[in-house]
Amino acid sequence: MATRRRAYFMPDVAMDLDPAVQSALRELMQDDYPLLLDTFVQDGEKRLATLASSLQQQQWDAFRQAAHSFKGSCGNMGAEALQHACERAEQAGLQHDAELASQCYEEIRQLFQRVQLHLAR
Repeated sequence: MATRRRAYFMPDVAMDLDPAVQSALRELMQDDYPLLLDTFVQDGEKRLATLASSLQQQQWDAFRQAAHSFKGSCGNMGAEALQHACERAEQAGLQHDAELASQCYEEIRQLFQRVQLHLAR
């Protein structure tokens, strides 16, 4: 009797929120899981505000640092698409590219809203 192998593949588009990461965090954090989510959301709101103000003032080092920090938080939470957008924003800050930075900021803002909706479920 032949056994069937399940095919695994990488999706073309990054996930808003990786369920395996969320499951692992839920198991690890147990009763503190809701606190972790609240902290992530509050931190994300601060990072968005920093990204917006540093973009407006074209303070590229502050923009890059905020994007870098947010990227790490997103990676820890399994927010893959948001993590990738932050990585692009970090590069835009390094290049002092106002147009790209603005596009990245808007993408980050929208993705963060989507992640918050997933976390609220």
